[in-house]
Amino acid sequence: MTRVLVITACLSGGLAGLAGALEVMGLKGYVTTDLSPGYGYSGIVVAMLAGLHPAGVVLAALFVACIFVGADGMSRALGVPSFIADVIVALSLLAMLVALLLATYRVRR
Repeated sequence: MTRVLVITACLSGGLAGLAGALEVMGLKGYVTTDLSPGYGYSGIVVAMLAGLHPAGVVLAALFVACIFVGADGMSRALGVPSFIADVIVALSLLAMLVALLLATYRVRR
């Protein structure tokens, strides 16, 4: 492991700990069960949709954000359950993974 990697890991861990401490010391002053709304899982989906490419992360994050915001608006306006966004994001991730699988393991005659 290089020195830059260790320093980067320590800095990111320290900043994450600081963010968690500020969240707990915020309005309520204690840890609640709804502390983490699942942003980590959304980040993993965005990274997978982007193909782990830094420039693709911007487009994938915009895509996922539009889906979640659109589903929230549809939920308020039409009464559609907002969980439809999770289904759409999951289907798009599965479609991307199937396309990657077919491109990688192409059947040859």
